[in-house]
Amino acid sequence: MKNKGEILAEILRRTGNCYFFLHNTLEQNIAEKIMEEGFRFESQLPHSTDRVNPNEPIEVTYFLFQRKEYGIYTIIIAIPKETYDRYIRLSNILDITVEEVMSSEKPYLSDNDEYVYRIPPQHILGYFNNRTSEFVNNPRWKADFDITDEKSFRKRLPPNIIR
Repeated sequence: MKNKGEILAEILRRTGNCYFFLHNTLEQNIAEKIMEEGFRFESQLPHSTDRVNPNEPIEVTYFLFQRKEYGIYTIIIAIPKETYDRYIRLSNILDITVEEVMSSEKPYLSDNDEYVYRIPPQHILGYFNNRTSEFVNNPRWKADFDITDEKSFRKRLPPNIIR
């Protein structure tokens, strides 16, 4: 019999050549809202998620064990590697964070003086119920989605240049 991490890793492997970021939440309605509206987070994506490799089921199992106190619903962010690598290249060219590149809304400062970003729902694969091992697919997820097709960017000028 497979454990929950092995089941989730198998689901991720079937999705394709993506980077996977996992985040747990307590309530199903929050998981549903994230699938509809996207995933909002502060500062950097690795501060709110864990990147896992579906070819390492023990890694996925470890994540589920370590993060179980945060809730039984595991949000799955799946960004095709080619798209994510393009986001990284663009962030380097423009001298902005990758979070700003992939955010579906303009970043704003939170009460903690941290920038808040939102990953669009097209990058949310769905969520996994850790109690029942049920996977809920997000119909808004698109393997070919690239947020940069919808945004325009400006390169930041060095601070010593007067505009």
